[in-house]
Amino acid sequence: MRVRLPKDTRAPLLARAFVRKELGVLCTPEARDRVELLASELVTNAVVHAGSLVTMDVELEADGSVLVEVADGSPDHPVLRDADLLEESGRGLELVDKLSVEWGVRDGGLREPEPAATGAATSTTTASAPPAAPALPGPLAAVFGGRVPRQATGKVVWFRVSS
Repeated sequence: MRVRLPKDTRAPLLARAFVRKELGVLCTPEARDRVELLASELVTNAVVHAGSLVTMDVELEADGSVLVEVADGSPDHPVLRDADLLEESGRGLELVDKLSVEWGVRDGGLREPEPAATGAATSTTTASAPPAAPALPGPLAAVFGGRVPRQATGKVVWFRVSS
């Protein structure tokens, strides 16, 4: 299950709603709540630190565990650190580290979005011109401003939660 999220403050809320809807009764309420919390932490990090659109994949695995991957456009890997007691932020990765079975980072997130195609795509392209990005449906076009992210550079931060 995949969702593309905007690069603004709505993204964590949308990520939580997506997890709640997609996982529903497929895993324990405790596991679903944990996935919601950790997914919103990683999406918040992506929006704040990468400043790019975010793609989140949620997969229920055969053993009942849930794998979540959050991709963004920044090549900079997050760093687990100890936040001072009075700091207002800096605890997201610590939560991921403590509440997940495992987590990690790999290269290969999103590149800045390409302009969406305005008309029907043609089957011929020149060697120098990349194929046009697909057009977005109306409601999604409003959220993304008519732009479609393409998989390219950046990073993917992932975690696994067991139910």
